[in-house]
Amino acid sequence: IIGRLIIGFNCGLNSGFVPMYLTEVSPINLRGTLGSVHQLVVTIAILISQIIGLPYLMGNERWWPLILALTALPALFQVVTLPFCPESPKYSLIVKNRVEQAEKDLKKLRGRENVQEELDVMHEEAHAIKSVAKEELDVMHEEAHAIKSVAKVSMSDMFTVPALRWPMTIAIVMMLSQQLSGINAAMFYSTVIFRGAGLTGLAPFYATIGMGAVNVLMTIVSVYLVDHPRFGRRSLHLAGLGGMWLSSILIVVCLSISEMGKTEPTGESKYQWASYMAIFFVLTFVVSFATGPGSIPWFYVSEIFASGSRGNANSIAVMVNWTANFVVSVSFLPLNNAVGQFSFLLFVFFLTLCWLFTFKFVPETKGRTVEEIVQSFEERARKNN
Repeated sequence: IIGRLIIGFNCGLNSGFVPMYLTEVSPINLRGTLGSVHQLVVTIAILISQIIGLPYLMGNERWWPLILALTALPALFQVVTLPFCPESPKYSLIVKNRVEQAEKDLKKLRGRENVQEELDVMHEEAHAIKSVAKEELDVMHEEAHAIKSVAKVSMSDMFTVPALRWPMTIAIVMMLSQQLSGINAAMFYSTVIFRGAGLTGLAPFYATIGMGAVNVLMTIVSVYLVDHPRFGRRSLHLAGLGGMWLSSILIVVCLSISEMGKTEPTGESKYQWASYMAIFFVLTFVVSFATGPGSIPWFYVSEIFASGSRGNANSIAVMVNWTANFVVSVSFLPLNNAVGQFSFLLFVFFLTLCWLFTFKFVPETKGRTVEEIVQSFEERARKNN
């Protein structure tokens, strides 16, 4: 239990640090692509765990403790390789004011000597951030001693400073849209769902692995699409939420038809086609998730906050994400036992709310600098005040 607790702490830290780091070290035109790599690796790890968890491999009484021990392998790899990763140039320059270190790390990341243009953008961002922080805190506190530097943004400021409160709200809703979509209910209890759809023997396990493979493949596609000229974060997220909404409804419809067709004493359904269609729509549910909601919220949070508040924003957003994950994972099985296939209607409700919020309030960030995004939130806060 202590070991799992330590692993949990590490997962929580990495969930915030990794997307933030990838976003900070990426050039603007590849920010979404590299930010999505985090989710891609997660889906690959899930698929591997599903495969080795097969009953005739390691998912049995004899070998299951070894599955938990396998976590040590990637951890050891990270311990060896992470010291070779350069510090984020934005963090060094904007937060720590280490100009020479930022330039050195940026040259290492870009593989070239001429990085002055990017350094100039970082200097502009630092100036804009400090101006925003000073102006906002002047308005709030009206006292000179309350003016803070960019590195001293507190957790309470994330909800009290207007220029930070609204992007923080967007970040929280983006994270909730990922977890309250029902994806982890589908992933955690996929075998149960497939058995309920009529699969027997090892077929539910193979269907679960197929679902994991689809998740990986579509995440690879989303890595390509997220910075494509014809798409963006907002459009892919909306498309993904919409696809999950439709898939959830069709899963309920197909499972209901299958349930109505069951006969005694075998319990087999006269409408076996409906069971297979339900399985198909579970796969389209996963495809829709991987299209946008799976990867975009993780790096989107880092795109809408300046360096001084980015750490706090990611901490809050990741906490919301894992809390929602926990609530869904512990409540879905009792809910499914109580109302059966209609449990997915709850996710339809949440998907509706999240889609409407995204459509109305979530801005596109593709191709924009952090300075431009921060200024847009500052202008919005100024208008509302």
